[in-house]
Amino acid sequence: MRATNYLQSADVMSESASISARTPMPTLCYSFFAVVLAIASTESAFSRELPAFPGAEGYGAAARGGRGGRVIAVTNLHESGPGSLRAAIEAKGPRIVVFRVAGTIDSKGKRFSIKNDNITIAGQTAPGDGICLKGDLALNANDVVIRYIRVRPDPVSREVDAIFGRYKKNIILDHVSTSWSSDEVLSVYHNEYVTIQWCLISEACAKGDSGHRFGGIWGNNFGTYHHNLIAHNDSRNPRWASGCGYNDYRNNVIYNWGYESCYGGEARQKGDRRNPLIEHSTINMLANYYKPGPATRSEVKDHVAKPSSRCEGDSGSWHVARNHVHGFPKVTTDNWLGVKGNRFKRLTEPWDAMPIKQQSAEEAYEAVLVHAGCSFPNRDSIDARIVEEVRTGTATFGASGIITTPNDVGGWPKLKSAEPPADTDEDGMPDDWEKAHDLNPDDASDATEDRDDDGYTNIEEYVNGLVTDAASAFSQ
Repeated sequence: MRATNYLQSADVMSESASISARTPMPTLCYSFFAVVLAIASTESAFSRELPAFPGAEGYGAAARGGRGGRVIAVTNLHESGPGSLRAAIEAKGPRIVVFRVAGTIDSKGKRFSIKNDNITIAGQTAPGDGICLKGDLALNANDVVIRYIRVRPDPVSREVDAIFGRYKKNIILDHVSTSWSSDEVLSVYHNEYVTIQWCLISEACAKGDSGHRFGGIWGNNFGTYHHNLIAHNDSRNPRWASGCGYNDYRNNVIYNWGYESCYGGEARQKGDRRNPLIEHSTINMLANYYKPGPATRSEVKDHVAKPSSRCEGDSGSWHVARNHVHGFPKVTTDNWLGVKGNRFKRLTEPWDAMPIKQQSAEEAYEAVLVHAGCSFPNRDSIDARIVEEVRTGTATFGASGIITTPNDVGGWPKLKSAEPPADTDEDGMPDDWEKAHDLNPDDASDATEDRDDDGYTNIEEYVNGLVTDAASAFSQ
């Protein structure tokens, strides 16, 4: 964070005079340098941490997940019981979850809730077409790593988010596909040290007889959001939480919002339970690609964001630059034309966030359409259709792409399974892979060892090595 740039931002905000009058200069300087030192120490600490996996970026990249813990295999698609995903999620202690089966796991209307810390869910290990949860997933634990799964609940069962998490820390979601909520699709906010990357957030459904159909609430103190695809949601694409702290949002693609793209970002959350309180929202929005679609109302087609505040002194701080707004060259040239209202503080430079391997908005658009979501080993028919609609500027179902229930799009597609590779010692690593890497296929204890002393255990080397697509290669 550059001191001069941060202080310059006060000169262009609507409340600058009253803030200057209320704030003695020594207090302002002390607070400012305290913030600088906090960010610097955070980045220094994270630079020494081993990433959750090669290609993990941003503030959630240091999540340990289940590293060093036992390997638990999901061997059936049952809602609960031995060998089920629920049993693996509810187990205690560090654990790495692998899959010996593919298909859709029907929760029967019961939430999947991760309540115990240190878990890695390695969806890329599923044979065949991979895994889909027909149910919602709650992140109620620290140090959570989730990769390559689909979460598509039944919104008529009750009010649900596909994925929800609050008041935890060290979380990374990578290549996760989410859809069909009756509240928000993916809401992860008021946590600390979070990354949401290469995910697909789409097709929010109605809440009862109301509209709703919201993409998500985001905003975590030290949060990174990059290379995600957000499509076919009426609003909250995303909504920035009140008092969300430091957030960095770049290289995302937003398509076919209905009546609003992005809003929120008030400085304070009423009834905040965090200690200490986070009483600011500081948001970078850089090099994202906005593409209005058939459902986008004419008056909001050029909207990048509409910041909110509830009262005097409740404005968040925003830096908005290098975003591409399809069909609006003037807004693409000057992004502030697409930031509506005056209820925000305008930062002349971004806060100095942990870097990612950033692309231009146009480059990110192409990369996201190729790789975002649960794209390994292949996309299901839902994601494949949505990506094609984004590329062609079309919508197939619902009211110009805005749907009411999953039945509007044909429901949950059938996912084919396949024979899993032989794993004699049931340590999550196939026999052939162990032999090729000088490990013993009859010794389960070698899963938690580190044969090359690089910090990743042998089971992590296997599950990480399965994913060799360009998205991972790009991020390494």
